[in-house]
Amino acid sequence: MRVSLTRVWVIILIVMAMMAVSGCLGNRNWQYPPSDAGTYLGNQAPSAVAARAIVLPLEDLRGRGIKEEYWKATIPISPAYGDTIYERPEVAENPEEVDIVRFDPSKDFAKAIAAELAQSGIYSSVKYAEDIQQEPADVAFRGRLRSTAWKRRLYTYGFGPLGTLFWFFGAPMSKTTTGLELDLRLTPLNDPTKVLWSMTMEAENQQLDSPYYLFEDAVESYPVAIQDALKPAIADLIGLANEDPNRLLPR
Repeated sequence: MRVSLTRVWVIILIVMAMMAVSGCLGNRNWQYPPSDAGTYLGNQAPSAVAARAIVLPLEDLRGRGIKEEYWKATIPISPAYGDTIYERPEVAENPEEVDIVRFDPSKDFAKAIAAELAQSGIYSSVKYAEDIQQEPADVAFRGRLRSTAWKRRLYTYGFGPLGTLFWFFGAPMSKTTTGLELDLRLTPLNDPTKVLWSMTMEAENQQLDSPYYLFEDAVESYPVAIQDALKPAIADLIGLANEDPNRLLPR
């Protein structure tokens, strides 16, 4: 009986939140560049390397872990919060509406990388391609996606279901943390074993959210994380294109 009552309280808690944010969750679909900035990174190479590049879908090496413990927030005094964690948030089954993220990281991230590289002017041409036969090219960017961990910590401040009242007076309802880990390498088109350039990238975004602020921005953290992760990579590639362009050519 205790378990069933707990589930009832979880439903009540989530429904109260949904009443407050109904229609305010924003677009839960992937959008790039991030809508808050609306622009690409804007770092430009002084001149383009005379070669064509493609960006292939990322190899997906993420785990499949799931933790759904919002119900713990319904217990008064301890632990005063409940966590939900998805290692692959886009395939979570029946997530709460606030945790829905719609994207295809392997392809969407690769398309974002291709768009940023094209905007930077490092190569004379950069395009996203499903495989090496799709677009004529000299070099290929290949990557491994290691993490897109999604975590939301729901707060009730030790008061169980009554703690939801604090949300409506402006106290944070939750803290959302999104992580990104990937590596990217540049190879000749037909020789993926020969690495011309590589970099490992990580980014993490945390924000407090409530029915009154930032609630709709949580899914934006992935496009923002891509830009944060790519900043040093783009800068490094531009430096090479300017100082030693032959490093970025097949040989």
